[in-house]
Amino acid sequence: MRVRAILAALVLLATATLLWVPRAAADSASEVRQLREEMQRLRAENERNRQRMEDLERKLETIQVQEEKKQDALEAKVTQEVEKQAASAPRRYLDRYFGDGRFVLTGWGAGAYEWQRNANSNTFTATLAPIFLYRMADWILFEAEPEFELKDDGDTEVNLEYAQADIVLNDYVTAVGGKFLVPFGQFIEQLHPAWINKMVSAPLPFREPEEGGLLPYSNTGFQLRGGARIGDWEGLNLAYSAYIANGPRFDSDEVGALLNPNNIDNNRGKGYGARLALYPLPLDNPIGRVMFGASTFDGKWDDGGNFWFTSWGLDLTYQVAELEVRAEYIRTKREMPSDVGADDREGWYVQAAYKLARIAVPYLDRLELVGRYAGVNQRAVTDEELVPHPRQVALGLDYWFTPSVAWKLEYDRDLPEDAPNDDAIRTQIAVGF
Repeated sequence: MRVRAILAALVLLATATLLWVPRAAADSASEVRQLREEMQRLRAENERNRQRMEDLERKLETIQVQEEKKQDALEAKVTQEVEKQAASAPRRYLDRYFGDGRFVLTGWGAGAYEWQRNANSNTFTATLAPIFLYRMADWILFEAEPEFELKDDGDTEVNLEYAQADIVLNDYVTAVGGKFLVPFGQFIEQLHPAWINKMVSAPLPFREPEEGGLLPYSNTGFQLRGGARIGDWEGLNLAYSAYIANGPRFDSDEVGALLNPNNIDNNRGKGYGARLALYPLPLDNPIGRVMFGASTFDGKWDDGGNFWFTSWGLDLTYQVAELEVRAEYIRTKREMPSDVGADDREGWYVQAAYKLARIAVPYLDRLELVGRYAGVNQRAVTDEELVPHPRQVALGLDYWFTPSVAWKLEYDRDLPEDAPNDDAIRTQIAVGF
């Protein structure tokens, strides 16, 4: 029995071995095939990586070559610039000190028509006033204004209104030298250009000197001007100007003689003047903007330098919303030889303007209504066309195409005490550019 059991076990073992051997062989063949495929995949991936590395090396070499070329070019440019700067050291100093110049052409022009009854005037006129501005540096400026006017004889007259250099000394002081507009009141220096003046004509006291104005429009000399805030009160500011110039000059020693230009001083005396303007309120104050001004201009007027001309004036401006009110007063006194008598004069004007901007009607909202009353008092005049005590009522209507382009219509009614009444109609198109 024991032998039979052993034989049966051997038979079973042999049978199991015969069944396992083919299966094991099949498994080994599959593993070999997988290993071969994996090796082929790895070889292909290694080949691709090698090609990528070669491409990257070639690109790196190209970049290095380009960078070397750029570096060489930059070094050459730096060397060239250094040599250039070293060769132009004075120019670099001037550029650093004065900066880059800037030139601007601006100004104004106007075409007008005028009809006057008693003067038998019915004519067109034109004026051009270019303004040249040049900034040599932030602290050195130059400005000039020649004015071209058509005269009665058909010629064109050219006048140099002003030509001045402005040197900014600091935030509060600017030095001015040359021919400048006289800073007396507001009209001469700030309001006389046609596109700023709301009327066609000038107020009686501020007409051109050859037309009977009480002050010269310009003078030649030196001026200090500027402005500053006063104290800690917001909005309280003061503007000032003080100047020395050639002084006043008249065409004769008769009472009422007209002022003459004084481009070359006619005596050893000089003219002295100053103006102060106080702004007591901030610009955004709801009650409006206010300015009070006081001015003076004095100097010896005769060739011998024996007689003084003195003048002083006050001015006021008030603006709120669409309303603007201006007023100026002037008083002058000219010392005369004892056998001639005094030559005292005074003049004033009050002007109000109101824009119809609040009217929500096309075109009407561009209109502005203007009214002005002016007068002059003086003893006598040497010009037959001028009267001693003229008064003038002027009514105007302005249409503003843009803030610097306006059409103006004006009616004047002169009311002299010792001359017939005079009516005038004036219209003008004024352009600021």
